Amino acid sequence: MKFKSLFAAGFLVFVSMFLASCVKEEFDMDTVTATNWNPNVAAPLINSSLSLWDVMNDYDSTDLLVVDSNQFVYLVYEDTVYSESAENLIPVANQTMNYSDNLTLGTMTGDYVFDYDYNFDFALGGGMELDSMVLKAGTLSMAMNSDLSYPATIEMTIPGSTLNGAPFAVTFDYSGSGSNTTAPLSGGKFVFDNSVVNNRLAVHFKVTVHANGSANNATYANFNMNLDGMAFRFLYGYLGQFNLSLNNDTIGIRVYNNNLTGTVNWEDPRLYINVFNGWGLPIRTTVDYMEAIRSNDPPASVIISGAGIPNPWDINYPTAVGSVSTSSFFLDKNNSNIDAALNITPQRILALVSGATNPNGNVVKNFVEDVSRMAVEARLELPFYGTAEGFVLQDTFDISFGEDLSHVDWIMFKLYTNNMFPVDGTVQIYFCDSLNNRLDSLLNPVDQALLSAIPGPAPEYEVVSPVAKTVSQTIGGSRIGNLENTKKIVVTAWLDTYHGGTQLVKIYSYYKLDVRLSAQAQLKFNSSEID
Repeated sequence: MKFKSLFAAGFLVFVSMFLASCVKEEFDMDTVTATNWNPNVAAPLINSSLSLWDVMNDYDSTDLLVVDSNQFVYLVYEDTVYSESAENLIPVANQTMNYSDNLTLGTMTGDYVFDYDYNFDFALGGGMELDSMVLKAGTLSMAMNSDLSYPATIEMTIPGSTLNGAPFAVTFDYSGSGSNTTAPLSGGKFVFDNSVVNNRLAVHFKVTVHANGSANNATYANFNMNLDGMAFRFLYGYLGQFNLSLNNDTIGIRVYNNNLTGTVNWEDPRLYINVFNGWGLPIRTTVDYMEAIRSNDPPASVIISGAGIPNPWDINYPTAVGSVSTSSFFLDKNNSNIDAALNITPQRILALVSGATNPNGNVVKNFVEDVSRMAVEARLELPFYGTAEGFVLQDTFDISFGEDLSHVDWIMFKLYTNNMFPVDGTVQIYFCDSLNNRLDSLLNPVDQALLSAIPGPAPEYEVVSPVAKTVSQTIGGSRIGNLENTKKIVVTAWLDTYHGGTQLVKIYSYYKLDVRLSAQAQLKFNSSEID
């Protein structure tokens, strides 16, 4: 079950966009230093107006951003797990029939007909009581052995059953002591007579003996019939009680993968569990457990529980072939602890749902097709509505400043932000070698790169105007050498919603973050170095 997005993804707008966007393409010092005469050169690196869509498309293209009529944004994570198909859960075993009867016939001339009726009782497990079965595969093998010395024609019929739309009949010729035949069962429909014994087929054998006057002293006929490799297309009747197993579902919450610490308080999270049932029979499901798991340090977990989880849960089932019935329940903070589970910033949610058929026994007629399955969909809706405090994100990007910066005296980075999102952000960038050893940091001291826009009154909490901030930092002298050895940068951001995470905020689709990043380099005025 994959859950789509989290409130923290909105925070990545403020960090990932002006950081990831800056390093998405390799940093090129030639852009900053390429000149023959001017020893002091400024170059724009980024000039963008970024929306939440820009970030989410870049961060996780599978996330779904949804906007309501008021342009309020929420995100959706969803995933689905399936039970095995009916044909895998309800195998039809091979069936064997042996029947002997008298066939008394002396030396005669002409045709003589012998009729035999036999009750072929299918051996089916799980307490199944079938009224009918339509096959898509299988082979019928039939033979007659006898001491009859005359040739004969054998016709086997199953009254009420059909083969490819015609009355079910298989005919073959007998000669000598025995003969046999095979026939495909694809397109066969068996209709069972359950008036006395369950799963019974009434089989009729008609033996037409072609007597030719030669010596004959027949006494018996033995009929053998095998049904092998049967695969059904449709079953109708009572299918018994058995378990419907579903794989454990692990829902990855990717947006928390880079979170180090902090809290995010969702004001209105909603977790929907939807079951889509293609089995035409009662099914009782059990939500065995749901658990939110944080694997980042410090590890934590919360069992999701509450009155909103129905246990046991009798789900709806279709009454017409080819249709699917839906059953649902949802959890919010009023009927469960889903808010507390999400507040640990989990990387995944583990869910286990199981089911059993016909919990009350043989009380209604059942049907299934071979492709019938049960599906469980988990859907997490996360409106961008809540608070965050001390939320720390960290990510690593590849970068190269060039291997020879000996002609550079200093580099000044300047970042301008004009922020309409109600989030404050303090950022530090660490320059690291290929082994992630820290060589230097950009901001000394750490500075607040983003100033929160001010939200309006409840219930909309709508921002009216953005807030601007400029941050600059110069790297020079011996620190230039650290840039030559830099292969990666580690970005750490400390984020709070407005007013230190104490006031509710909402995110709207028209919010923008304007970012301008430029670098100014002072070159050593030495023509030999410049050339």
